[in-house]
Amino acid sequence: MEKRSFNVQKTIDAVINRLFLCFIPYSVKPNQVTVVRFLLIPVIYWLLTQNEFGFALIIFIIAASTDFIDGAMARTRNQITDVGKVIDPIADKLLIITVLAYVGFNYLLVKIFIIFIIFELIAVLIGYFFSFAIGKTIGANFFGKIKLILQCVSVGLFLLGIIMSNANLINISKYVLFTALFFAVMAAIETGRRKIRNYFKDHNINVVYN
Repeated sequence: MEKRSFNVQKTIDAVINRLFLCFIPYSVKPNQVTVVRFLLIPVIYWLLTQNEFGFALIIFIIAASTDFIDGAMARTRNQITDVGKVIDPIADKLLIITVLAYVGFNYLLVKIFIIFIIFELIAVLIGYFFSFAIGKTIGANFFGKIKLILQCVSVGLFLLGIIMSNANLINISKYVLFTALFFAVMAAIETGRRKIRNYFKDHNINVVYN
């Protein structure tokens, strides 16, 4: 699974590099792109409060796109940092939770997902501060990347459904969000597995499976 996801990620990074990164100078660092995503979050929230859902959707798409750009930039330019591994998922989660909390809080599924994201945020912070005990900080896994894509698609469809007053789009977005919840659980399990494996590896503990 890890080898396959690595090959898929490498192919995606090559495409992003050819289409976008060639226009971004090396003086721009991945973490700076991540900071842009942080800065766009309050802009999106303000647009939502003004009922400017069309502009909010455009800015949301731009903000979500920066996640793929900074990740590809870090990997292809060998600029991966432990700080980036922490602030990148935090920016993603704050972006998603900001929109979901505003436009979909009346839905039970959205409330469940918001709670799950809050727990993820807590886990990221705890994992960072206690990384000395559970191993080095690790990046997102394959399940987590699929989860993020589905989250962004769900939020985009939700906003589009509001703009077009289309209940079908809103319903579809809920199904996509439900699927994202499944991958969120799988991502959490995979992250735990990798941290446990790294812990045993760093402490030279051999595990024998019968």
